[in-house]
Amino acid sequence: MKCPFFSQTFEHTHPPCERVNLPPFNELIVSWNGLRPVVGKWTFWVSLRQTEWSPWLKYAEWSYLSQKTFKNEGGFAKTYQDAAFPKEGFCDGYRIKVEGEGKASLDTLFATVTNLGEHRIIQPENLAPVMLSGAPRRSQMILDHPRHRDLCSPTSTSTALNYLLGHSAVCPLTFAGKVHDDEWDIYGNWILNTAQGYQETGGAFRPHVERLSGFLDVHRYLLEGLPVVLSIRGPIAGAPHPYASGHLICVIGYEKERVYCIDSGFPDDASTFASYAVSEFLTAWGRRGNIAYVFPRK
Repeated sequence: MKCPFFSQTFEHTHPPCERVNLPPFNELIVSWNGLRPVVGKWTFWVSLRQTEWSPWLKYAEWSYLSQKTFKNEGGFAKTYQDAAFPKEGFCDGYRIKVEGEGKASLDTLFATVTNLGEHRIIQPENLAPVMLSGAPRRSQMILDHPRHRDLCSPTSTSTALNYLLGHSAVCPLTFAGKVHDDEWDIYGNWILNTAQGYQETGGAFRPHVERLSGFLDVHRYLLEGLPVVLSIRGPIAGAPHPYASGHLICVIGYEKERVYCIDSGFPDDASTFASYAVSEFLTAWGRRGNIAYVFPRK
């Protein structure tokens, strides 16, 4: 079965939650907005539907001092780090439940369902120029951390958050410690970065993960004064590295077929303000299935 690229995000405020009879999808990403429990933890569970429901699969844990995502299998479905998906074929429904311990406050769950099939790159046309001035420039390459090369996601996310907050309240090193996936020993877990983003803004914004349909969606956020953190992969002219394994950047503008961003892969803070040709940028972003961290206002 071949289907065109499809992605849609649903919001839920009262888990457990369920949606069925959706267009065929083969990936579910669940991100959340809420404050960390003072004691205990949250545990997130997911189930997918084909002709029947899969068993409940543990998806993530979030506590005051730790955060984890998991690899689990049950029936036709499995989870791996950020996502849940069928081993074969497509699903048409999902269920999510959350177990809370301690004084936890959940605002919103975001469920992004995607068919990762026939992805098309859509060239934007006649878009107005836009630039978010004053975005902080921060290079991950000069951070005092033994794994600074692995910190593109916390660095780019803290850049977006500091722009939204209007001051440098979020230290990328401290933020990295709060998004480190203790199960996988990685800093680039998408859902853990956006979850901590909500915590840092005190609920003023609603950071979550989406797969966007194209650059027009990014442009709409920019026009609202909101940066977007995107993942790219592969060579792109003007970049400091080939980004063979994927890399997160903070997009802040568009003008004359150029995408402007803060790219933390450059060797110093001053050089992180960069621009890439939109055609090359869309190809590099498309290799990552148009994944994005978005920061809509509450």
